[in-house]
Amino acid sequence: MALFDQKATTYDSFCQSPLGHFVEAVEHNLLAHVATPHAGEQAIDIGCATGSTTLWLHSLGVKAIGVDESREMITVASHKVDHNHNSPLFLQDDATALPFADNTFDFAILNIVLEFVANPAQVLQEAYRVIRPEGRLVIGCIAKHGPWGRHYIKRSHQDPESIYRNAHFFTPHEVSTLSIGQPANIEFGLYVGPNDFTDEESAWQKEYRERDKKT
Repeated sequence: MALFDQKATTYDSFCQSPLGHFVEAVEHNLLAHVATPHAGEQAIDIGCATGSTTLWLHSLGVKAIGVDESREMITVASHKVDHNHNSPLFLQDDATALPFADNTFDFAILNIVLEFVANPAQVLQEAYRVIRPEGRLVIGCIAKHGPWGRHYIKRSHQDPESIYRNAHFFTPHEVSTLSIGQPANIEFGLYVGPNDFTDEESAWQKEYRERDKKT
């Protein structure tokens, strides 16, 4: 967690760039399609970092809680809210021992989290525990052999301070073997790699072309 604590104050800088804004928009687009969030539902964003996804869920009317092991990430996330009774709650806690009762949430999100934990299966087991029997568990991963996986693997070799230096990138099959039962739905996205981006309009055009090939 020390490296994530060190990166917390600059973590959002990528999302403020045109490419980062596009990546975040694609992630939220995919999460909306898979998680199908509805106003009034209760959700937990496990490994929330600086709270982007938690705040996005809140903007949709979801009662969202963000949890992360990094104290500094939670500090940054907490500074983004007004701290009134309607604000999302951010907690520093362990993803393998969440401070919630069984069957608490309508859905849970683990977006780019399994890559960084020592025991992904245990994290998934705990996520299953806190969602209701009819709830949804949404897992977002960086594909090992996709353009972003290759980019981050290369970067981790070049930069010893990269948060990706100890990351494990998964194939879709590997993720499915970690889960309890087979995934109900698998979606692919973010086909525009870090070296392919020119502008948001053309990036979205490529994104939808590639998704159409999967249908």
